[in-house]
Amino acid sequence: MTDFFKNVEDVSKKKELADMVQEITLMKVAIDDIKEAYDVKDENGLLNRIKKGLVPEHPAYEGYLSILHLKDYIAHYRLKIQKFMDEL
Repeated sequence: MTDFFKNVEDVSKKKELADMVQEITLMKVAIDDIKEAYDVKDENGLLNRIKKGLVPEHPAYEGYLSILHLKDYIAHYRLKIQKFMDEL
């Protein structure tokens, strides 16, 4: 596991970094919860199940869109963390 805090001495900066890492963790948990609810491995599996009529379109499609949104948000936070680390 990467030690993100190794080069961070300022306590407020450590808190800011910890908050960003926590956000990513919470988003990953939310994605896992959706995948588990529909017994799929990823958003494509969920979309396929919707198309085949194996799960009700509503609210499954909202789950599908949520996964896409959360993945985009995770990518945003990773870039934010990278920029944060580069500025140290």
